Amino acid sequence: MDVAALEGPIARWNLIPDGAPFETHSSRLQPVTHRGRPALLKVFKPGSDEIESAMILRHWGESAVRVYEGDETAIVIERIAPGTLLSELVATDDDGATHIWCDVVEKLHVRPAPEGFKDIVRCGRSLIDKPCPPHPLLTQQLFESARREYVELLESQNANRFLLHTDLHHGNILKDVTRGWLVIDPKGYSGELEFETASFLHNPTREYCQPTHLERRVRILSARLGMDEDRLLRWCFAHGVLSAVWSIEMPVFDPAGGIDAANAALEVLGRRART
Repeated sequence: MDVAALEGPIARWNLIPDGAPFETHSSRLQPVTHRGRPALLKVFKPGSDEIESAMILRHWGESAVRVYEGDETAIVIERIAPGTLLSELVATDDDGATHIWCDVVEKLHVRPAPEGFKDIVRCGRSLIDKPCPPHPLLTQQLFESARREYVELLESQNANRFLLHTDLHHGNILKDVTRGWLVIDPKGYSGELEFETASFLHNPTREYCQPTHLERRVRILSARLGMDEDRLLRWCFAHGVLSAVWSIEMPVFDPAGGIDAANAALEVLGRRART
């Protein structure tokens, strides 16, 4: 790991290292203290899609992790304790975890996106603007169907546009002992609230990219957030393929999960069309 990348922000913001550094596919991280408070330094790797994190998290306010320092190269956030992931609840109480996700979203998205902020058209450019990438799991037919669906959904978006996380799955919602469930690691695009559900619906593992799990979750989201069930399933389909494309373009994750989610959404939509 390149620990030298941490040195500049540590010096610039007068941070004190408070644990071993570590890294993810997108960032280098270091537990620190900031003015006596436990914190976490996150230095973005080149090409990171989280460079606007500080602004996005501040826009969301108290439903998100607090930002102590931040620019387009790095961010210092509060350290969440105990840091329980929402994914840890899924195996024993998936419905309960889904309701918690709805609670978080209801508190998170209360203000419109800033004027002129990048939108979910840009988020989907790998699906809209590029050819189908070669991969044995992704057929041309599935890719083209998802492209059409994504464009149709874009053109019929709700007029209310929020500053979306766009990767609000179970691993990006953590529990703090005093502040409750908090959001981390935003990507940030402007769009209708329905789009926010897509990455949640096909996580945290491939086991949950199945029609029975998907249909139950969609019912809860629709009832709690006042959304059309078919539209949620259509976004899940299009986003599942988009997610698979991202995984093919940058082979960090397995594209199979996105493909599973897309096929599950198609199966549920097909059953609903026949009833």
